[in-house]
Amino acid sequence: MTVVALVAFVMIIGIGWIVSVVRRTRRSADSVAAGLNLLEIELDRRRAVIPDLVRAAVDADLDRAAVNQLVGARSLSAMMRDRRAELGARAGAENALSVALHEVLFDGRASGPLGWDFSSPATELDRIEHRVAGAVRVYNTQASSLASLADSPLSGPVVRLLGVRAPAVFAETADADTAWLRAPQHAA
Repeated sequence: MTVVALVAFVMIIGIGWIVSVVRRTRRSADSVAAGLNLLEIELDRRRAVIPDLVRAAVDADLDRAAVNQLVGARSLSAMMRDRRAELGARAGAENALSVALHEVLFDGRASGPLGWDFSSPATELDRIEHRVAGAVRVYNTQASSLASLADSPLSGPVVRLLGVRAPAVFAETADADTAWLRAPQHAA
């Protein structure tokens, strides 16, 4: 009788552990999806405010090369999102947009006092940049948590059985495939 009780006890503990892993996996997957959604919202908000800053920068006669870089980086960022590129490639495009944005903001603030048409979007973009950084931290933390569940030798089989894969973090990767960005070569 004690062997049966021991087997029943081990089975109850095993089933409880599996249920716990399933709940943690679902909660982590939901958190990753919510974190990515938050990040998308903030990135879209940033792309929506940039045209106001560009108009004000052009009116203020700021460095045209920096403004053109900002416009190009915004276009690249939008294209990467529309084509649903990998997160590493998208992070690279968003980093390029941040660099171009900060260059225009620095040039504008260094050129002396500017009007409300520049300072209003500049202040809003500063706030959005902080929210983007926070959203990236939230997403990457949640993605790392889910990846550790998926990569664990104990919980990994249960996670794979649920069909959940370890998500990629939102960080620029050197090996991001950007071949599809190149213009097609036409034979002359």
